[in-house]
Amino acid sequence: MTWDWSYAVQILPDLLWGVWVTVVVTAACSAVALVGGLGIAVIASIGGRTGRTCMRAMIELFRGVPILVLLYFGFYALPQIGLTLPPIAIGVLVLGVVYAAYCSEVYRGALITIPTGIHDACVALGLPTRVVWLKVLLPLAIQRSMPALINYVLVLYRQSAFLFAIGVPVLLARAQVAGYQSFRYLEPYTLAGLLYLLLNIPFVYLLHRYRMAHVEANA
Repeated sequence: MTWDWSYAVQILPDLLWGVWVTVVVTAACSAVALVGGLGIAVIASIGGRTGRTCMRAMIELFRGVPILVLLYFGFYALPQIGLTLPPIAIGVLVLGVVYAAYCSEVYRGALITIPTGIHDACVALGLPTRVVWLKVLLPLAIQRSMPALINYVLVLYRQSAFLFAIGVPVLLARAQVAGYQSFRYLEPYTLAGLLYLLLNIPFVYLLHRYRMAHVEANA
């Protein structure tokens, strides 16, 4: 089978629509993961033994079950108990919560590395606990976590391809539909791979720039 440029041009609009859906899904999943992970880390830090135990159990659950199993559970099993969600909502929640578990470990590690002298200084100044967390500890933790968090956003972008399994029209799903309809797979999957690669470049560039800025700031 040889490359057909006319067919490649014909399917490109559908693939570009898949690119748009992929970007939207990645943004939504990232918001859930970054905010949820921060919330898990804070609860684990200030929630006492019970809070830490509950958060640890949740983290191990979502890190231990394959993403496809969770997607299929949300898509096929939940409707049988009366809870039906749109496929895109299931995908965003599953990916977001799974990577919130990973991001929480990054935040927790960053909180641990904050010098105890900073916390002692806040206590000496008589700052309320809420102010200490919102104005001092969390900004420091987020700043220290940024390289790893950007990397997780990049991983989420690639993992969004899993959502084709439940019918979300991400880029891989659009390529698969084009292949099924025409019985030509060379052009759809080649173009999909190139588009994924092109979308990957801004994330890699941003991560590189942030790391270089961090090195220069510490030099």
